[in-house]
Amino acid sequence: MKKIFTVLLLAVFMLAQFSMASAATVAGDAAITAIPDFSRAAGVDVDWAATGMAAGTKNILMWSREYPAAAYAMSECQLVATINGTSDASGTFTYDFTTTALALANGDQVEFTITVDTDDCAGAPTTPAADSVMGTSYVDINPVNGIKANPPSTSGVPSALDTASCNTFEYWSLVADDYFLPAGTVYSGFDKWVTHVTGTFAPPAPEGPTSNLLSWKFTFPATASGTWSASATAYDMAGNPINATFRAAVNVIPAELADCADFTDTAGHENEVYVRYLADLGLISGFADGSFGPDNTLTRAEAATLFEISNGYDETLLPTSAPAGCDFTDVAASDWFAGWVWQACDDGFMNGVGGGLFDPNNLLTRGQIVTIMNNVANTAPSGGFLNTGNIMNFYWGFGSPFPVREAAWTDVAVGAYYATPVIEAYGLGIADGTSETTFSPDMPVTRGEFAKMLYRALSIP
Repeated sequence: MKKIFTVLLLAVFMLAQFSMASAATVAGDAAITAIPDFSRAAGVDVDWAATGMAAGTKNILMWSREYPAAAYAMSECQLVATINGTSDASGTFTYDFTTTALALANGDQVEFTITVDTDDCAGAPTTPAADSVMGTSYVDINPVNGIKANPPSTSGVPSALDTASCNTFEYWSLVADDYFLPAGTVYSGFDKWVTHVTGTFAPPAPEGPTSNLLSWKFTFPATASGTWSASATAYDMAGNPINATFRAAVNVIPAELADCADFTDTAGHENEVYVRYLADLGLISGFADGSFGPDNTLTRAEAATLFEISNGYDETLLPTSAPAGCDFTDVAASDWFAGWVWQACDDGFMNGVGGGLFDPNNLLTRGQIVTIMNNVANTAPSGGFLNTGNIMNFYWGFGSPFPVREAAWTDVAVGAYYATPVIEAYGLGIADGTSETTFSPDMPVTRGEFAKMLYRALSIP
C-alpha cells in the first residue's frame, strides 16, 4: 500500500467563503465585527464591539450553533465581557468549542451572534432568535497532507536518520489542504511554513516559504560538527499544523563536509544543487572539458543512458545485442549508446518512434521525459536508485491520478499521450511548469531540468 505523508505532510486544507452578515446590532448595541473564514475545531477568534449601551453593568454574551440547527441553545452561550453600559467596548473573544455541546465535523458551518443581558449565561432570560446570525465560520479540523522528501539514497536507513552524500543538498516538501479529501469537501487552504534547525550553524531560509512547495537547500560548512536536525511545520489557514522531520539529531559525518562534484559551468545555476548532488552519486556526468552543460538539450540516447545508470547498470551489465522487440535500424552495436538503448527498451522505459527506429540523436521534450518517468514508475526496476523507496515509486499513479497539487494547463490537451504523466510529475513536485498556465510539453528538456526532475523523483520520502 502506498504511503501517504502524514508527518507533514499528509493532511488536508479547506477553501470556502465565510459569509458575514452586516454588523447589525442586537439589543444593547453589540455586534460581531469580524470572524475568520475558517476555524479549528478547538475554537475561533471573534472580534466584537458594543456601543451606546444604557447605564449599568451589562454582560456581552456570544452564542453559536451548528448550521442549520433550528435555534441557539443555552449550552452554546459563552460570556464575552462584563462592562459598564455607559462605556463603549470592543475586543477579540476566543469562542471555545471544547466547552460547548457542539459536535463538530470537518466542513461544518458554525453561526454566531451576540446579545446583551443583565445576567451571565446561567441566568440569561432568553436565547437569541434562530435568524439572528451575525457571522459564520467553517470548521477545518484536518491539517495539510502531502510529501516530504530527503536526498536520494540507497542506504535503506529511515529518511530522518540518513546522511547526505556530500555537503550541498535539498530537503523539500509539497503539501495541500485538499489532498485526499473527497470532492466537495470545504477546506481552508495552505497558509505558511515554519522551519526549525538545531545544530552548529544556521542555514539559509527556505525558498518560496509562502508556497505549498518548500525547497530547502543546504550547504554544510567545513566547521559543521555534532548532531544536527532540520524540520518544517506546515499550517493551513485554520491554524492546523503538521510537522515533517527531515533529519533527527544525526551526527555530521566526514562525507557531508566534502564538496559535491563540481563543473565549470554550474556555479549559480538554478539547478546547480541537483546537478552536483547526482554527479556525486555517479548518476550523471559532464563533458571532457569539465563542463556539464546545464542549459544544453538532452537526446533520447542520453536519457536512456541516465535512466539505466539510475537503475543500477554499468557498461559491463548491458546487452551486447538487441533483445527481442528492441532491434532498431538506427542503433548499431558499435554505437556508444547501443547497450543503454537496448536495456531501456527491454525494461519498458523507452520505446521506438515507429518504423523500426529509435531516433537516438533526436532531442527529448519535456512531455517525453515525464512520459518516460511514467513508464519507469509503472514497471519493476531491477535495482539501483530506481528500486529504492523513492517519491516516484511511492506516489506515482496513486489514485488515477491523485496529485498533491494541480494546475490548469493551457497547452496540455486532454488525451495527449503525455497528459497523465504531466499531471503526475507536476502534482508530485517532480516537474515544474514554465509558467502558471503552461507546461510546454513540446519544448526540449535541458540537462539541468532533467537533473532536477531526477533528483526529485529519486528523493526519499
